[in-house]
Amino acid sequence: MSEPIHDVVIIGSGLGGLACGTILAKEGYKVCVVEKNKQIGGALQTFVRDRVIFDSGVHYVGGLDKGQNLYQLFKFLGIMDKMKIRKMDEDIVDGLMFADDPKIYRYAQGYERFIKNLSDDFPGEEEAIRKYCDRIREVCSKFPLYNLQIGDFFDKVSVLEIDTQLFIESLTSNKRLQNVLAGTNLLYAGEPYKTPFYVHALVVNSYIESSYRFVDGGSQIARALTREILTRGGVFMKHTKIVKLKEEGGEVRYAETDTGQKIYGKLFISNVHPEKTLEMTESDLIKKAFRNRIKGLDSSISTFFV
Repeated sequence: MSEPIHDVVIIGSGLGGLACGTILAKEGYKVCVVEKNKQIGGALQTFVRDRVIFDSGVHYVGGLDKGQNLYQLFKFLGIMDKMKIRKMDEDIVDGLMFADDPKIYRYAQGYERFIKNLSDDFPGEEEAIRKYCDRIREVCSKFPLYNLQIGDFFDKVSVLEIDTQLFIESLTSNKRLQNVLAGTNLLYAGEPYKTPFYVHALVVNSYIESSYRFVDGGSQIARALTREILTRGGVFMKHTKIVKLKEEGGEVRYAETDTGQKIYGKLFISNVHPEKTLEMTESDLIKKAFRNRIKGLDSSISTFFV
């Protein structure tokens, strides 16, 4: 019996792979998602200790108020009404504390509330705080995909070189306020004088617009997307590690597992690191110089904290 040929084979079931799979399944493609681990979802996974659910990656999200970007994406994917969510305290989403200071500095939802809270904590600094917020919104407006619009690279080129730390320092000489404004850098592994301001802005803006947590954990996103794919004829293969992508005649013909199984498809999407994807891909069409270039790129910064 010959192996089935899937319309699309997606390697990796992280959020990117599941979102791609859902969109393609909604468009009528027969999707096969291949995952090397027991659980699907990548960073969307949860675990339980003493009957308490812990998120390993997605603790809370922004932009889920009606009409905002993540709300629109979830609605398009067909999962918005399937999420168990709860809006966080609008007066304090995050509270920042310092070892030498008992005060809690409050990050609020809504820009005016955000400005008022920090202005109360830092009398005389409202102008700096307002400039900070205005710049965040201006930078975010330059990114078409973030705003679910059509655009290109040149829309955002003017703001790519702004340094987060230097910009914050230009607003105020108050060191404590500088640290408070940069206080959520753990969310994106920010590094002083290295992380560009657009990274800071895109992350912080979402949470100021609105902040929600997932009741019973963020893994429900993965489960909901999985159901969307399965109900449209898609299949999932867990405990299946892809080690080779084989090209024949200018097209990838099949993905081969570590047990020698071949998974055939018309199209292939990799939801794993580009360097790892190239290591798996056997093809003379990919020039050695390009492989070396990708292999030589610095890995982006990551972080782990509890």
